[in-house]
Amino acid sequence: MEQLADVVAERDALRAQLAAVTAERDALLARVEGGERAAAQPAAGGASGAQLAELSAEVSFLSPRGKFRLVWSEAAAFLHGKTSSLQLPYHLISRLFMLPEATGKGTILALTLSSPIANGNSKLSHLLLHSKPSDPKCAAEALQLQPGPPAEVVSQAFARLVPIAVSGPSSFKPLQGVGGVACYVKATEAALYFLEEECVVREASKLHVLPYANIRVEVVPPDSRRTFDLLFQLPADGSPAAKPQRLELSMLPAAECERIGQLLLHKKVNVNGSRDGGAESSEAPAASAQVEKDSEDDEDDSDDDEEDYAPSDSSAVEEEYDSDGGIQMEGSPADDESEAESEAESGGENGVGEEGRNDTLKAEQLNAKRAKR
Repeated sequence: MEQLADVVAERDALRAQLAAVTAERDALLARVEGGERAAAQPAAGGASGAQLAELSAEVSFLSPRGKFRLVWSEAAAFLHGKTSSLQLPYHLISRLFMLPEATGKGTILALTLSSPIANGNSKLSHLLLHSKPSDPKCAAEALQLQPGPPAEVVSQAFARLVPIAVSGPSSFKPLQGVGGVACYVKATEAALYFLEEECVVREASKLHVLPYANIRVEVVPPDSRRTFDLLFQLPADGSPAAKPQRLELSMLPAAECERIGQLLLHKKVNVNGSRDGGAESSEAPAASAQVEKDSEDDEDDSDDDEEDYAPSDSSAVEEEYDSDGGIQMEGSPADDESEAESEAESGGENGVGEEGRNDTLKAEQLNAKRAKR
């Protein structure tokens, strides 16, 4: 009987252990099937605080890529996807940008971070929410936000909880497109936006924020092309091995070249070295202008000399000699004098010329005077 009782007690202990293991398994399965909802609903006093609101529909993101369900807590926001979740503390959000796509096919809500956050094996320095006109409206009732396009509702929620003002394009409107100027970064489609304090370049799922006060821009004019290029240069981050950051935009419409150049100059951007300081840079243009002026004066003087020089028929022409022995060349002035002497001699043989008759008359008169004496 004692052995039977021991067996029964051991059986009951095993059943209790099995029940505990089964309960733990069910709890893990519930977390996986529910998208780890427990992470978005921490206990009061936790690191994230209590849940405040949840977006009524999933929204599409370009970075991180995929569809996510948004939940806001007291200290952080959570993005829950099918395979991963992401925690976004509010204190890391530095800027909010609402950027209409250059094609007019949607809106980009960009959240820039003061320091990157982990996303699996990679890190994110910004989040890009993509809202299309065909997307269903969503709402966050707990935050008293009325239904609307996803980008507008999400931006209002973050602006209320962080709080940070939402920035958008300035009064500059491109001649074509909506909000941004279409361009390329290498072979990738991009868009250039001009804001009040900076310009922003969206390159697919990347975002480049370029403050006017820190950038140097080289404008490559279109010449005979239909497009032009912009080369942005940012200073290094201060480390000894760091190099200036460069971003080249190509295939911008030629019609925007002058307008963009004037806008950058109005924002006091260093365009093509226009704001380079130092005596060397200030003297170089003046020296160049002086050289150009002197060259023009020399050309004018040369033209005047050419106009003033007009040789007359009576001008003496220098004798020409053959380089080999000093023999006079045929057709030289010496030949002409020889011909004249030959003609005079031949005229004396054939008859007395005018000068010869005068000399003869004078000689006869002189002889007559001598005879009278």
